[in-house]
Amino acid sequence: MAVNDSAMSKKVCSKCDKTAGSFSCDGCQHSFCLKHVTEHRQELVSEIDIIEQNHDIFYQDLLNQAQKHDEHIIFNQIYQWEKESILRIEQTATDARAELQKILDSIIDHGTDSLNKISSELRRARELDDFFETDLARWNEKLKLLRTEIESMSNNIYLINENAISCIKFIEVARKQTIKSPDAKESSHFSWLSDVKALFDEFSEKSSLAKSGKKNSAQVSSKKGSIKIIDVNNTDHYIDIEHDGSTKKDQNMTGWMIGRDVNKESKFIYRFPDHFILKCRSKVRISSSSKTSETTKEKDKNLLIYEDTQFWNTGSYVVTHLIDNNDEEKDSTIQTSPSSSSSSSS
Repeated sequence: MAVNDSAMSKKVCSKCDKTAGSFSCDGCQHSFCLKHVTEHRQELVSEIDIIEQNHDIFYQDLLNQAQKHDEHIIFNQIYQWEKESILRIEQTATDARAELQKILDSIIDHGTDSLNKISSELRRARELDDFFETDLARWNEKLKLLRTEIESMSNNIYLINENAISCIKFIEVARKQTIKSPDAKESSHFSWLSDVKALFDEFSEKSSLAKSGKKNSAQVSSKKGSIKIIDVNNTDHYIDIEHDGSTKKDQNMTGWMIGRDVNKESKFIYRFPDHFILKCRSKVRISSSSKTSETTKEKDKNLLIYEDTQFWNTGSYVVTHLIDNNDEEKDSTIQTSPSSSSSSSS
Protein backbone atom coordinates (compact mmCIF):
# COMPACT_ATOMS: atom_id res chain seq x y z
CA MET A 1 0.00 0.00 0.00
CA ALA A 2 1.54 3.35 -1.04
CA VAL A 3 0.62 7.01 -0.43
CA ASN A 4 -0.23 8.85 -3.64
CA ASP A 5 0.46 12.51 -2.76
CA SER A 6 -0.32 13.88 -6.21
CA ALA A 7 -3.77 12.30 -6.29
CA MET A 8 -4.89 12.95 -2.71
CA SER A 9 -6.89 16.02 -3.67
CA LYS A 10 -8.66 14.19 -6.51
CA LYS A 11 -9.14 10.56 -5.46
CA VAL A 12 -11.80 9.58 -2.96
CA CYS A 13 -12.08 6.57 -0.67
CA SER A 14 -13.91 3.72 -2.39
CA LYS A 15 -15.59 2.88 0.92
CA CYS A 16 -16.79 6.27 2.25
CA ASP A 17 -16.09 8.79 -0.56
CA LYS A 18 -13.81 10.91 1.64
CA THR A 19 -10.81 12.60 0.02
CA ALA A 20 -8.70 13.31 3.08
CA GLY A 21 -5.60 11.11 3.43
CA SER A 22 -6.34 9.00 0.35
CA PHE A 23 -4.18 5.86 -0.18
CA SER A 24 -4.01 4.03 -3.49
CA CYS A 25 -3.84 0.20 -3.64
CA ASP A 26 -1.55 -1.07 -6.41
CA GLY A 27 -3.41 -4.38 -6.45
CA CYS A 28 -7.06 -3.44 -6.89
CA GLN A 29 -6.35 0.13 -8.11
CA HIS A 30 -8.86 1.53 -5.57
CA SER A 31 -8.28 4.42 -3.16
CA PHE A 32 -8.97 4.34 0.58
CA CYS A 33 -8.98 6.78 3.46
CA LEU A 34 -6.81 6.21 6.52
CA LYS A 35 -9.59 4.33 8.33
CA HIS A 36 -10.55 2.04 5.47
CA VAL A 37 -7.04 1.36 4.22
CA THR A 38 -6.53 -0.62 7.43
CA GLU A 39 -9.76 -2.56 6.85
CA HIS A 40 -8.78 -3.22 3.25
CA ARG A 41 -5.40 -4.53 4.35
CA GLN A 42 -7.08 -6.81 6.89
CA GLU A 43 -9.32 -8.17 4.11
CA LEU A 44 -6.20 -9.07 2.13
CA VAL A 45 -4.72 -10.77 5.19
CA SER A 46 -7.95 -12.78 5.62
CA GLU A 47 -7.86 -13.85 1.98
CA ILE A 48 -4.27 -15.07 2.20
CA ASP A 49 -5.27 -16.97 5.37
CA ILE A 50 -7.96 -18.75 3.34
CA ILE A 51 -5.46 -19.56 0.58
CA GLU A 52 -3.07 -21.01 3.16
CA GLN A 53 -5.91 -23.08 4.64
CA ASN A 54 -6.81 -24.41 1.17
CA HIS A 55 -3.13 -25.14 0.60
CA ASP A 56 -2.97 -27.13 3.85
CA ILE A 57 -6.18 -29.02 3.01
CA PHE A 58 -4.84 -29.88 -0.43
CA TYR A 59 -1.51 -30.97 1.02
CA GLN A 60 -3.29 -33.22 3.52
CA ASP A 61 -5.34 -34.68 0.67
CA LEU A 62 -2.10 -35.55 -1.13
CA LEU A 63 -0.68 -37.20 2.00
CA ASN A 64 -3.87 -39.19 2.49
CA GLN A 65 -3.81 -40.25 -1.16
CA ALA A 66 -0.20 -41.37 -0.86
CA GLN A 67 -1.08 -43.53 2.16
CA LYS A 68 -3.87 -45.24 0.22
CA HIS A 69 -1.97 -46.20 -2.91
CA ASP A 70 -2.56 -49.89 -2.33
CA GLU A 71 -6.32 -49.26 -2.11
CA HIS A 72 -6.53 -47.80 -5.62
CA ILE A 73 -9.19 -49.42 -7.79
CA ILE A 74 -6.65 -50.10 -10.56
CA PHE A 75 -4.77 -52.48 -8.24
CA ASN A 76 -7.95 -54.53 -7.95
CA GLN A 77 -8.39 -54.51 -11.73
CA ILE A 78 -4.79 -55.71 -12.17
CA TYR A 79 -5.41 -58.44 -9.61
CA GLN A 80 -8.59 -59.50 -11.40
CA TRP A 81 -6.71 -59.60 -14.72
CA GLU A 82 -3.93 -61.63 -13.13
CA LYS A 83 -6.38 -64.10 -11.57
CA GLU A 84 -8.39 -64.51 -14.77
CA SER A 85 -5.22 -64.84 -16.86
CA ILE A 86 -3.82 -67.50 -14.51
CA LEU A 87 -7.10 -69.42 -14.71
CA ARG A 88 -7.05 -69.21 -18.51
CA ILE A 89 -3.42 -70.33 -18.61
CA GLU A 90 -4.13 -73.21 -16.24
CA GLN A 91 -7.17 -74.25 -18.27
CA THR A 92 -5.19 -74.02 -21.54
CA ALA A 93 -2.38 -76.10 -20.03
CA THR A 94 -4.90 -78.66 -18.74
CA ASP A 95 -6.51 -78.93 -22.17
CA ALA A 96 -3.11 -79.25 -23.84
CA ARG A 97 -2.03 -82.02 -21.45
CA ALA A 98 -5.29 -83.85 -22.04
CA GLU A 99 -4.83 -83.61 -25.80
CA LEU A 100 -1.22 -84.82 -25.53
CA GLN A 101 -2.30 -87.76 -23.37
CA LYS A 102 -4.96 -88.62 -25.92
CA ILE A 103 -2.42 -88.63 -28.76
CA LEU A 104 0.11 -90.69 -26.80
CA ASP A 105 -2.57 -93.21 -25.82
CA SER A 106 -3.57 -93.58 -29.48
CA ILE A 107 0.07 -94.27 -30.41
CA ILE A 108 0.42 -96.88 -27.66
CA ASP A 109 -2.87 -98.48 -28.68
CA HIS A 110 -1.74 -98.67 -32.29
CA GLY A 111 1.63 -100.24 -31.31
CA THR A 112 -0.05 -102.70 -28.92
CA ASP A 113 -2.58 -103.84 -31.54
CA SER A 114 0.18 -104.37 -34.12
CA LEU A 115 2.34 -106.31 -31.66
CA ASN A 116 -0.62 -108.50 -30.68
CA LYS A 117 -1.08 -109.47 -34.34
CA ILE A 118 2.59 -110.38 -34.69
CA SER A 119 2.43 -112.29 -31.38
CA SER A 120 -0.54 -114.32 -32.65
CA GLU A 121 1.37 -115.22 -35.82
CA LEU A 122 4.44 -116.28 -33.83
CA ARG A 123 2.40 -118.41 -31.40
CA ARG A 124 0.48 -120.15 -34.18
CA ALA A 125 3.67 -120.84 -36.17
CA ARG A 126 5.36 -122.33 -33.09
CA GLU A 127 2.34 -124.51 -32.22
CA LEU A 128 2.20 -125.91 -35.77
CA ASP A 129 5.98 -125.98 -36.10
CA ASP A 130 5.39 -124.23 -39.40
CA PHE A 131 8.03 -121.52 -40.04
CA PHE A 132 11.16 -121.11 -42.12
CA GLU A 133 13.95 -118.55 -42.63
CA THR A 134 11.73 -116.40 -44.82
CA ASP A 135 9.08 -116.21 -42.04
CA LEU A 136 11.69 -115.20 -39.47
CA ALA A 137 13.00 -112.46 -41.76
CA ARG A 138 9.44 -111.21 -42.39
CA TRP A 139 8.65 -111.00 -38.66
CA ASN A 140 11.92 -109.20 -37.94
CA GLU A 141 11.12 -106.70 -40.69
CA LYS A 142 7.64 -106.16 -39.28
CA LEU A 143 9.08 -105.39 -35.81
CA LYS A 144 11.62 -102.94 -37.26
CA LEU A 145 8.98 -101.16 -39.32
CA LEU A 146 6.60 -100.96 -36.36
CA ARG A 147 9.33 -99.52 -34.10
CA THR A 148 10.20 -96.94 -36.74
CA GLU A 149 6.51 -96.03 -37.15
CA ILE A 150 5.93 -95.61 -33.40
CA GLU A 151 9.05 -93.46 -33.01
CA SER A 152 8.00 -91.32 -35.97
CA MET A 153 4.50 -90.82 -34.58
CA SER A 154 5.93 -89.77 -31.18
CA ASN A 155 8.48 -87.41 -32.72
CA ASN A 156 5.88 -85.70 -34.90
CA ILE A 157 4.01 -84.27 -31.91
CA TYR A 158 4.65 -80.51 -31.56
CA LEU A 159 3.32 -77.54 -29.60
CA ILE A 160 1.69 -74.55 -31.31
CA ASN A 161 2.96 -71.46 -29.52
CA GLU A 162 2.24 -68.46 -31.74
CA ASN A 163 2.16 -64.97 -30.29
CA ALA A 164 -0.83 -64.09 -32.45
CA ILE A 165 -2.89 -66.81 -30.76
CA SER A 166 -3.03 -65.98 -27.06
CA CYS A 167 -5.37 -67.12 -24.33
CA ILE A 168 -4.82 -63.88 -22.42
CA LYS A 169 -4.89 -60.20 -23.27
CA PHE A 170 -1.97 -58.04 -22.27
CA ILE A 171 -2.57 -54.97 -20.13
CA GLU A 172 -0.69 -51.79 -19.34
CA VAL A 173 -1.30 -48.89 -17.01
CA ALA A 174 -1.76 -45.46 -18.64
CA ARG A 175 -2.86 -42.01 -17.58
CA LYS A 176 -5.80 -40.35 -19.31
CA GLN A 177 -4.59 -36.77 -19.02
CA THR A 178 -2.04 -34.52 -17.38
CA ILE A 179 -2.78 -31.29 -15.54
CA LYS A 180 -0.31 -28.42 -16.20
CA SER A 181 0.00 -25.81 -13.45
CA PRO A 182 -0.05 -22.15 -14.60
CA ASP A 183 3.48 -21.42 -13.34
CA ALA A 184 5.13 -24.60 -14.64
CA LYS A 185 6.90 -25.05 -17.99
CA GLU A 186 6.71 -28.81 -17.80
CA SER A 187 3.58 -30.91 -17.17
CA SER A 188 3.44 -31.86 -13.51
CA HIS A 189 3.17 -35.58 -12.73
CA PHE A 190 1.81 -37.32 -9.65
CA SER A 191 3.01 -40.57 -8.17
CA TRP A 192 -0.35 -42.33 -8.28
CA LEU A 193 -2.69 -43.37 -11.10
CA SER A 194 -5.99 -41.91 -9.90
CA ASP A 195 -7.54 -39.33 -12.17
CA VAL A 196 -5.81 -36.02 -11.49
CA LYS A 197 -8.55 -33.72 -12.72
CA ALA A 198 -11.05 -35.30 -10.34
CA LEU A 199 -8.76 -34.39 -7.48
CA PHE A 200 -8.53 -30.76 -8.64
CA ASP A 201 -12.27 -30.48 -9.19
CA GLU A 202 -12.91 -31.96 -5.77
CA PHE A 203 -10.55 -29.45 -4.15
CA SER A 204 -11.96 -26.39 -5.96
CA GLU A 205 -15.53 -27.27 -4.99
CA LYS A 206 -14.77 -28.02 -1.34
CA SER A 207 -15.47 -24.56 0.16
CA SER A 208 -18.68 -23.79 -1.74
CA LEU A 209 -20.15 -27.26 -1.19
CA ALA A 210 -19.36 -27.11 2.51
CA LYS A 211 -21.22 -23.81 2.82
CA SER A 212 -24.26 -25.04 0.93
CA GLY A 213 -24.37 -28.35 2.85
CA LYS A 214 -24.10 -30.41 -0.36
CA LYS A 215 -22.07 -33.58 -0.62
CA ASN A 216 -18.74 -33.17 -2.37
CA SER A 217 -18.50 -34.91 -5.74
CA ALA A 218 -16.59 -34.80 -9.02
CA GLN A 219 -17.02 -36.29 -12.49
CA VAL A 220 -14.41 -36.65 -15.23
CA SER A 221 -14.78 -38.10 -18.72
CA SER A 222 -12.16 -39.33 -21.20
CA LYS A 223 -13.11 -40.04 -24.83
CA LYS A 224 -11.29 -41.96 -27.58
CA GLY A 225 -13.49 -41.86 -30.68
CA SER A 226 -16.84 -40.75 -32.01
CA ILE A 227 -18.93 -42.74 -29.49
CA LYS A 228 -18.99 -41.22 -26.01
CA ILE A 229 -20.73 -41.36 -22.65
CA ILE A 230 -22.61 -38.08 -22.19
CA ASP A 231 -24.43 -38.80 -18.94
CA VAL A 232 -24.35 -41.35 -16.13
CA ASN A 233 -27.34 -40.82 -13.86
CA ASN A 234 -27.09 -42.76 -10.61
CA THR A 235 -30.40 -41.42 -9.33
CA ASP A 236 -32.69 -42.43 -12.19
CA HIS A 237 -30.31 -45.25 -13.17
CA TYR A 238 -29.62 -44.61 -16.83
CA ILE A 239 -26.58 -44.09 -19.06
CA ASP A 240 -26.70 -41.95 -22.23
CA ILE A 241 -24.40 -42.81 -25.16
CA GLU A 242 -23.96 -40.43 -28.12
CA HIS A 243 -22.50 -40.67 -31.64
CA ASP A 244 -20.91 -37.23 -32.24
CA GLY A 245 -20.91 -37.70 -36.03
CA SER A 246 -17.17 -37.19 -36.49
CA THR A 247 -16.85 -40.37 -38.56
CA LYS A 248 -19.95 -39.51 -40.66
CA LYS A 249 -20.93 -43.20 -40.49
CA ASP A 250 -23.45 -45.15 -38.44
CA GLN A 251 -21.89 -47.40 -35.79
CA ASN A 252 -22.73 -51.09 -35.46
CA MET A 253 -22.70 -51.67 -31.68
CA THR A 254 -22.66 -55.47 -31.84
CA GLY A 255 -20.20 -56.73 -29.23
CA TRP A 256 -19.93 -53.36 -27.46
CA MET A 257 -20.30 -53.40 -23.68
CA ILE A 258 -20.61 -51.11 -20.69
CA GLY A 259 -18.51 -51.92 -17.66
CA ARG A 260 -18.66 -50.40 -14.20
CA ASP A 261 -16.09 -50.28 -11.40
CA VAL A 262 -17.61 -49.47 -8.02
CA ASN A 263 -15.31 -49.26 -4.98
CA LYS A 264 -12.83 -51.81 -6.38
CA GLU A 265 -15.47 -54.22 -7.69
CA SER A 266 -15.49 -54.55 -11.49
CA LYS A 267 -18.09 -56.12 -13.73
CA PHE A 268 -19.77 -55.72 -17.10
CA ILE A 269 -23.29 -54.41 -16.60
CA TYR A 270 -24.63 -54.28 -20.14
CA ARG A 271 -23.94 -55.78 -23.57
CA PHE A 272 -25.47 -54.08 -26.60
CA PRO A 273 -27.89 -56.23 -28.64
CA ASP A 274 -26.56 -57.89 -31.79
CA HIS A 275 -26.99 -55.74 -34.92
CA PHE A 276 -27.91 -52.64 -32.91
CA ILE A 277 -26.98 -49.57 -34.99
CA LEU A 278 -26.27 -46.19 -33.40
CA LYS A 279 -27.09 -43.62 -36.05
CA CYS A 280 -24.65 -40.81 -36.84
CA ARG A 281 -25.33 -37.75 -34.62
CA SER A 282 -27.83 -39.58 -32.44
CA LYS A 283 -27.88 -40.97 -28.95
CA VAL A 284 -29.24 -43.96 -27.07
CA ARG A 285 -30.17 -44.39 -23.41
CA ILE A 286 -29.50 -47.61 -21.47
CA SER A 287 -31.94 -47.70 -18.57
CA SER A 288 -32.48 -50.08 -15.69
CA SER A 289 -35.75 -51.99 -15.79
CA SER A 290 -37.14 -50.50 -12.58
CA LYS A 291 -37.08 -46.92 -13.87
CA THR A 292 -38.83 -47.40 -17.18
CA SER A 293 -42.54 -47.77 -17.81
CA GLU A 294 -43.88 -50.30 -20.29
CA THR A 295 -45.33 -47.49 -22.44
CA THR A 296 -41.96 -45.79 -22.68
CA LYS A 297 -40.29 -49.07 -23.59
CA GLU A 298 -42.65 -49.55 -26.53
CA LYS A 299 -42.56 -45.96 -27.88
CA ASP A 300 -38.96 -44.87 -27.43
CA LYS A 301 -36.77 -46.44 -30.11
CA ASN A 302 -33.67 -44.74 -28.69
CA LEU A 303 -34.03 -46.60 -25.41
CA LEU A 304 -32.42 -49.88 -24.42
CA ILE A 305 -33.52 -51.64 -21.25
CA TYR A 306 -31.13 -53.64 -19.11
CA GLU A 307 -33.66 -56.20 -17.91
CA ASP A 308 -31.26 -58.06 -15.61
CA THR A 309 -30.95 -55.30 -13.06
CA GLN A 310 -33.11 -52.71 -11.33
CA PHE A 311 -30.35 -50.35 -10.24
CA TRP A 312 -26.74 -49.47 -11.07
CA ASN A 313 -24.35 -50.10 -8.20
CA THR A 314 -23.06 -46.81 -6.79
CA GLY A 315 -20.29 -45.84 -4.39
CA SER A 316 -17.69 -43.22 -3.47
CA TYR A 317 -15.55 -44.01 -6.55
CA VAL A 318 -17.32 -45.12 -9.71
CA VAL A 319 -15.86 -45.59 -13.18
CA THR A 320 -18.19 -46.33 -16.10
CA HIS A 321 -16.44 -47.78 -19.18
CA LEU A 322 -17.60 -48.00 -22.80
CA ILE A 323 -15.84 -50.98 -24.44
CA ASP A 324 -15.95 -51.74 -28.18
CA ASN A 325 -16.09 -55.16 -29.85
CA ASN A 326 -12.27 -55.33 -29.83
CA ASP A 327 -12.20 -54.92 -26.02
CA GLU A 328 -10.80 -51.40 -26.42
CA GLU A 329 -12.01 -48.67 -24.08
CA LYS A 330 -13.63 -45.92 -26.17
CA ASP A 331 -14.78 -43.70 -23.31
CA SER A 332 -14.97 -43.66 -19.53
CA THR A 333 -16.55 -41.48 -16.89
CA ILE A 334 -15.22 -41.20 -13.34
CA GLN A 335 -17.54 -40.13 -10.54
CA THR A 336 -16.27 -39.50 -7.01
CA SER A 337 -17.96 -38.53 -3.77
CA PRO A 338 -16.68 -38.51 -0.19
CA SER A 339 -19.22 -41.01 1.10
CA SER A 340 -21.44 -43.72 -0.33
CA SER A 341 -23.78 -43.82 2.64
CA SER A 342 -26.68 -42.57 0.56
CA SER A 343 -25.93 -44.69 -2.49
CA SER A 344 -28.19 -47.49 -3.56
CA SER A 345 -26.93 -50.93 -4.43
CA SER A 346 -28.36 -53.92 -6.18
